Amino acid sequence: MNRFIRYVTLGILIMLLTACGFQLRGWSPESRLTIESIYLDVPIGTPLERDLRTIIRANNTKLTEDAKSALVTLRVLSQAQEKKVLTLNAQGKVREFSLTYRVIFEVTDAKNNKLLQPPEIALQSILPYSEEQALAKEQEERMTFEDLRRDAVAQIMRQLARVKLEQL
Repeated sequence: MNRFIRYVTLGILIMLLTACGFQLRGWSPESRLTIESIYLDVPIGTPLERDLRTIIRANNTKLTEDAKSALVTLRVLSQAQEKKVLTLNAQGKVREFSLTYRVIFEVTDAKNNKLLQPPEIALQSILPYSEEQALAKEQEERMTFEDLRRDAVAQIMRQLARVKLEQL
């Protein structure tokens, strides 16, 4: 009897989740790439380039070595990490930093027609700071910039997914 109640409860929970439109992040049909081949014009060896290559390959899209043989070119015009002092305490010591990750990119077709105007993605996070935990805060800063970069890659992919084959 106890097992039966668990199964019924689990079934009801699953039905409620599916009824409300719940979907795992990144699995919606709108976020899938419909482009067959992409050329990446990104600084080689950067974490951004590595993340973009990984996610594009995961979408079963061919990465070409030549821009002329690709249907679409994804060109990163600039990327930057910024760290600014946000607040100070009464003694004039830093209490919080503002971390910003910016990426400007464009998407063009094989004839160099712009499919997406150069959008800027600017993601920001606030990092509390303590001199007593300086080493840990440096690690937290690196991890925060990694998370911001991954979020920027996800946004780039969502915008790239909006490019439909009719535009090509």
